[in-house]
Amino acid sequence: MFEMFSRGWSLFKTSMAVVWEDKSLLLLPLLSGLIVILLVISMVGGMIGVLFWGPLIGISGWPQLVIATILGFLLYFSAFAVSTYLNAALIACATLKLEGGNPTIGDGLAVARTRLGPILKWSVLAATVDLILSALRSSRRGGLLLRSVATIAGVAWTIAVFFVVPVIVYEGLSPFAAIKRSVAIMRKAWGESFSGTMGMGIIFGLLFLVGLLVFFLGLILWTFTDSWGVFVGFLLAAMIYWVIIGLYYSAAHGVLLAALYRYARTGKISRGFEKGFYKNPWAPA
Repeated sequence: MFEMFSRGWSLFKTSMAVVWEDKSLLLLPLLSGLIVILLVISMVGGMIGVLFWGPLIGISGWPQLVIATILGFLLYFSAFAVSTYLNAALIACATLKLEGGNPTIGDGLAVARTRLGPILKWSVLAATVDLILSALRSSRRGGLLLRSVATIAGVAWTIAVFFVVPVIVYEGLSPFAAIKRSVAIMRKAWGESFSGTMGMGIIFGLLFLVGLLVFFLGLILWTFTDSWGVFVGFLLAAMIYWVIIGLYYSAAHGVLLAALYRYARTGKISRGFEKGFYKNPWAPA
């Protein structure tokens, strides 16, 4: 157990070092977040318009529900497509960086653009599966058993598709072939994948709690001073801190995923990651 956390810590430090060295990698998660927010605002606005003003223009009943449902799925699909596309660009940049290059954001976007078709197909599949699993987890008809099965299926799905994006980027496979390939790669690098992801998740989880402490400190000071300005100031500070932490997490996770994929596929350990990988690495996948 100690060895696992030690390797996770090592993988976290090295991934963060890459991001710290090339902070332009933070721009892709930032761009992804901004676009998704705009998509959510526009789609939610459209759904509200259909539900509340639809009857005024003769759209009511099941047509109204169908249109709202289609808009909801388009929102989900668009969010997945944007996130996957920019994540693909991030992984491409990270891989070029790990190979000793000095990539730009344009280089990563150019690589992602060559895989636009597979990325869109994968986004449709991923959005559909995620919606189904979410519906099953929130269903009251099946009771605890159905929700438990859906939760387990969700975990299995997350593990199975862990390497799908880099597989699509560098092998150009279709969604189902990419899932099969991702599972094969996971079998070869499950130790590093688990320790790296868990280690990074735990560390960033603890860092998230720091922002929570700032928020509660502002809440406490507000109760004593009765000053909304103090509370809003601390709240904004916490929110800005959480955004920064989220950007670093997304970028570092992209670097880690690129390093793990490169290792599992070629057997080559990227510079600085030597301590985080197990000895006697497997042969190329």
